[in-house]
Amino acid sequence: MYTHMKSSLLPLLSRSVSALAVCAVLGGNAFAQAPATPAPAAPPAAPAAPAEKPKPLAAGDEAYVKNAVKSLSFLIQVGKLLPASTAVPPPPEMRLKDATVKDMTLAQTALNKIVEAHGLKIPTELVGADKSDLDRVTKAFSKPPIKGFETKPLQEWVGEIVKESKRLDRESETIGKTGVDADLKTFATNYGPSVRNVFTTADKLEKALKAPKKK
Repeated sequence: MYTHMKSSLLPLLSRSVSALAVCAVLGGNAFAQAPATPAPAAPPAAPAAPAEKPKPLAAGDEAYVKNAVKSLSFLIQVGKLLPASTAVPPPPEMRLKDATVKDMTLAQTALNKIVEAHGLKIPTELVGADKSDLDRVTKAFSKPPIKGFETKPLQEWVGEIVKESKRLDRESETIGKTGVDADLKTFATNYGPSVRNVFTTADKLEKALKAPKKK
């Protein structure tokens, strides 16, 4: 009887194993062929915030900035006109040239940041009387010196620096006291002394050049 039961169970076990094998194959194929789950779509990007419009300057502040931009540009260009000198120690005019070009360039860089921050469009090209004065000094230095008037070109050069730096010094002092924009008032406080130094140095040199020569 035991032999009979064993022999009858063998076909059942064989069929079960076969069925499991088929299921394993089908299950594997089904798993292999199942499509991958797509990744969730990224959320749409948030719209960029509109750029903040530059804050306009008060009328008086803007007028000062426009005039100062032109004055600084003029002083720098005039300063560069003085021919180089190898004298040791450097003559007073060379020290004035160095201070004018160096310090006014620093002031111009600082002022340009205010111009950009407020979206101002200010041309820096010299026109009108400023251009005429620059051309006149340029020609004076390019001509051979005239006997008895050797210092004439130098006097014209210094005179232009005195005139422009005096005006800029006065306007910077005023805007430092009455200006509305805090950055502009800080600019006047930080660079006003440099402008005044150029003015007082140039004024002193001009008076020395015009003083009668001692015999």
